[in-house]
Amino acid sequence: MMERVSSQLTIMLRIALPTIWLTAVLSLTILLGWTVRGKAQVFYNPLVWLGFIIILGSGIAFVHFILWRVYRVDMDKNYVYVSNYFKTFKYSFSDIELITESKILPGRLFIIRLKSKGSFGKDIYFLASQKLWKDFLLEHPDVFRNIYTKKM
Repeated sequence: MMERVSSQLTIMLRIALPTIWLTAVLSLTILLGWTVRGKAQVFYNPLVWLGFIIILGSGIAFVHFILWRVYRVDMDKNYVYVSNYFKTFKYSFSDIELITESKILPGRLFIIRLKSKGSFGKDIYFLASQKLWKDFLLEHPDVFRNIYTKKM
């Protein structure tokens, strides 16, 4: 039976937060451009447009390089299921080189390193639900014996 080990916060980080941020920034830009149009001539200043482009570009880069690297992970005794909420791929535990804790959020952010490049890359990051992850480790200690680097 497949069990979720990643946090429910993953969908917020991967889908909701980027959507809300992009909607807010684009709406604010359009609204300001429409209401101030011709009155204050703020939008004729190239520095204002440069500022908007920097804000939009840095936000998109943050979403792409940080938030979209976190995937939903489900596991059973034979396979790891990795999902980006649109596609799900199944990997055997024999395809996994190791599972390690991230130095950024130890005990919470984990990295699954595959032996060869998978559909989402060689390194798969997931934000673990601490209770579900610990329960799965306790129920299936033999599965993680050779691939999980933390001492249990």
